[in-house]
Amino acid sequence: MKPRFQFVTVHPEFIESYFKFGVFQAALKKDLAHFKAIDLRDYAVDKHGSVDDHPYGGGDGMVLRPEPLRDAVSAFPTVRVIALTPTGTPWSQKEALKFASEGESLTFVCGRFGGMDQRFVDKYVTDEFSLGDYILSGGELAALSMVDSILRLIPGVLGNLESAQQDSFSESLGGMLEYPLYTRPQIFEDIEVPGVLLSGNHEKIAEWRGHQSEVRTRLKRPDLLKD
Repeated sequence: MKPRFQFVTVHPEFIESYFKFGVFQAALKKDLAHFKAIDLRDYAVDKHGSVDDHPYGGGDGMVLRPEPLRDAVSAFPTVRVIALTPTGTPWSQKEALKFASEGESLTFVCGRFGGMDQRFVDKYVTDEFSLGDYILSGGELAALSMVDSILRLIPGVLGNLESAQQDSFSESLGGMLEYPLYTRPQIFEDIEVPGVLLSGNHEKIAEWRGHQSEVRTRLKRPDLLKD
């Protein structure tokens, strides 16, 4: 069964616009995944389309009400309900690989305004993730980024699966950063492509790339190294 990716959002047209590009479009054309933008306002509490209200205890901003959120995630079959929150587990390539291999139906709840009622999170959300220590205006970009990282790991979505297997943070690189990449021209502003890449010696090239990956990781992201 192909995986389903569903997005609960107050801006379904924003989500749907991404289905026309990149790995989203490729997955749809190859019938490898299904996508749906669920309009939270379809489950509003009144005829005015209300899905939020003032927070108890006072404070700035509005909070998404629990009833529309509950009804939206309950309207379609799903295995996991994922909320994008600052308190969530940091998203990583490891998590992307896990969800890609499981092929489950996932529903992403894209928060807006000041956040969402904690009672909904406690009762209906199975996983919380964060892209980093910063705040976005809504969860849509975060959810789309996460799904993008999952899709490219599903066999058949990319033209060559090896492309994803050689990315930064991949298992084949030991979780390290990818090695430097070069293309034509051979000389650019007096800087020449490393000679080993022009040698045709695949063993030497692989050795060089492995070394460069470690050097780059040690310099730029030493926290990724296991030693």
